Amino acid sequence: MTFDTYEQLWDVSQEYLEKHVAFVNSLTSLMLERANQFRSHLFNAESTNHDTFIQDFEDAHDKLQGMCKSLQNVVNDWKRLFADHCFELSKTPSLKHLPDGADFTFNFIKPTLDFQAGQQVQLIVTYIPDPLDGTFYAMDGSQKDDIRMCLTPLQKMPKVMLTKAPPTGTMFIVYLDKVWHRAVCNIPATGCDVEAIHLVDLGETLMYEDHIPKAKLPEDMSKVPAYAIKCQDSSNSTQFPLSLYDGVSCTVVAIENDVVIVEHYQAHPKEEYAISRDTLTAAELEEFDEMPLSTSNPMKAVLGYVPKDDERLCKHYDPRTKRCFKGSNCRLRHEPKDSDGWTLDRDTVSVSVPAQKEVPPRNSYIMLLPTCVVDVDQFYAHVIGDETNDKNYERLMAEMNDPEAVANFKPFKLLPSLGELVIAKYDGIWYRATVCDIFENTVNVFYIDYGNTATVGSDEIRRWEDRFKYLPYQAACCRIANIRRVKPCHLEAIDQLYKSIVDKPLKALIIDNKHPWEVQLLDNDDFDIGEALIMAKLALPRKPSKFDAKAAIPG
Repeated sequence: MTFDTYEQLWDVSQEYLEKHVAFVNSLTSLMLERANQFRSHLFNAESTNHDTFIQDFEDAHDKLQGMCKSLQNVVNDWKRLFADHCFELSKTPSLKHLPDGADFTFNFIKPTLDFQAGQQVQLIVTYIPDPLDGTFYAMDGSQKDDIRMCLTPLQKMPKVMLTKAPPTGTMFIVYLDKVWHRAVCNIPATGCDVEAIHLVDLGETLMYEDHIPKAKLPEDMSKVPAYAIKCQDSSNSTQFPLSLYDGVSCTVVAIENDVVIVEHYQAHPKEEYAISRDTLTAAELEEFDEMPLSTSNPMKAVLGYVPKDDERLCKHYDPRTKRCFKGSNCRLRHEPKDSDGWTLDRDTVSVSVPAQKEVPPRNSYIMLLPTCVVDVDQFYAHVIGDETNDKNYERLMAEMNDPEAVANFKPFKLLPSLGELVIAKYDGIWYRATVCDIFENTVNVFYIDYGNTATVGSDEIRRWEDRFKYLPYQAACCRIANIRRVKPCHLEAIDQLYKSIVDKPLKALIIDNKHPWEVQLLDNDDFDIGEALIMAKLALPRKPSKFDAKAAIPG
């Protein structure tokens, strides 16, 4: 075969792989949905009392086991296929030490030093080469949100692995301590054949080793200046006052040759007490830290809290007069207790965001960025082009995922209610969501800013905070106006629509602005995406529907 024939064969095989990867993702989602349906059907109140429960359970469990076995075979094959690659990433490389007195030169975009003498700055120490000379590297604490937004995608994006280091001055990424870092190689010096790499966002310089996993860096991220600032402590202290990853307050003394000379604030000495944990013995600490392992209150043991009905409800309440003998002087609630013993305590929860998204007028064009495909003719999308809204959403996500804010999120003591707004995690990031369904130890949530759903555990949801209410739902529910599905759950059509529209800015004509929006989607060449699906026999034609608010009601 000729070279072109081999290349064509490769392209066909790769296209087959890309097509079926999406198909496998759809199948696994269907498996999880089917398992949840089996569980809901088996363990509802009617089924558990039915005579055929045991037979129904065995049949459903056999189907569940069959799905598990088929998936396990695929997983085992993939593990064997990628065993070497996974091992390379999981093992910790042993790096050689830099030779004494080595001086390397690196070519990269230096950090922006917008500081003035006498300015107070917050720094985060990232690397201390030698504590004796007072030199250290740090990030600007005021830019931590920008740094996080820039570097977090590095950990999740697909990687194009490299077999050798790129040329000098070309930025790439290396995998060290289970984290991907931006790096650059040194400029070769005359008479020195030692190779080194510099981690531009930490300031650390390491010996180059071939076994270090490395990959290409996207061009747009190569143009972002380094975040590690070289600093010099101006104090002549014999003991270096800083530690790695400390957040410190400093005053800028001067900037010389891209080095920021700073003076570190001396922390106030901690007030010492006559009695503290340091003065107690091990036995005293054990007694002090001992927590009760049980409670004598059965309500607290069963419900997790103590109902307040006896404190809030008037015990002299008369059902006939609906009041007590004290009349208007009684400040307690006049209401009968529940006959079945249920508490009347109520916990107020948020179920909606008051801010409303602006609805585009009919026959107008807008730009959409689809985020989730529900079916062949239905999807969710962001309306793009409003810079104020986009900046507000970026700020909302930064606030919601700030480590200090996340640490203060309140967990649920009990499972949330249906329709309740929550903060839910997806792929390691916290988003706004609402509860769709509740299972034994998990809940199904709808992410209101993206339109997708997921089943999460109790450790992946937190109580809602009203400070995140200022921005309307970002996911707009849309329907392609001129098509309808060929059959329910048409995976091939859904997959094709997903590839055609998700995460791609598209022009849309608003046919009708009632929920869901009826839209006509156009690609970059102004070709109707709905017509393309009809031509591919993945959808059927449909006459666009409009809702006339002034029309008479039938009958």
